[in-house]
Amino acid sequence: MKTKKDNSFWPSYTDLMTSLFFIMLVLYVLTYVRLNSTIKLQKEKLAIIEAVEQNLKPLKQDNILFKYEKKYKRFVLAFDVKFKSGKFLLKHDEIEIDPEGTLKNINLAGKKLLQTIDKLNFERENNSKLSNVSYLVIISGYASIKGRFFDNYDLSYHRALHLWDYWKFNNINFEDPKYEGLIDLQIAGNGLGGTGRIPYTSEFEDEKNQRFIIQIVPKIGNTN
Repeated sequence: MKTKKDNSFWPSYTDLMTSLFFIMLVLYVLTYVRLNSTIKLQKEKLAIIEAVEQNLKPLKQDNILFKYEKKYKRFVLAFDVKFKSGKFLLKHDEIEIDPEGTLKNINLAGKKLLQTIDKLNFERENNSKLSNVSYLVIISGYASIKGRFFDNYDLSYHRALHLWDYWKFNNINFEDPKYEGLIDLQIAGNGLGGTGRIPYTSEFEDEKNQRFIIQIVPKIGNTN
């Protein structure tokens, strides 16, 4: 007696292939949606970075009061501030060369920096893309190799501290309540450390390391 031939293989195979096709289709859709979401997020971040760069452009183009060091992504006062040995106060009797001109330039530089921060504040209030952007502003002092090693770190910090105090005394206040949530201000003394120091070739050249460095670092929060 012949046994009845089992023909259930092909329906089962068809069901399996249909299920696999459906799984692949779902995975493709999920990958496509996620990839699009990632691309959109990257575009949003790029737009934020471009907006921030555009707002900092006027300060980068200033070559009278500030000099932008592209390699280190920071600003340096474009004019020399030559203190007398061991001094840190921004006063006529503590600045060795052209104290009147130096103090005038420091005041102008502070106003220029404040104008930039006002622009950052204005753009943040009027551009929704920048609503989660804030800035770390660092005022750093450097020192030449004169004096004792550790004293130079203390000296460079006090120079930066008194630069901040001088600006504040002249109504250049980066910690004004209107900048709440926008500016995180820090005072630093790099002493004989830090990157981009002027190489020691002579005492005259090394004295150029008595300088102030301003860093404006964007802090970008989560984007929606």
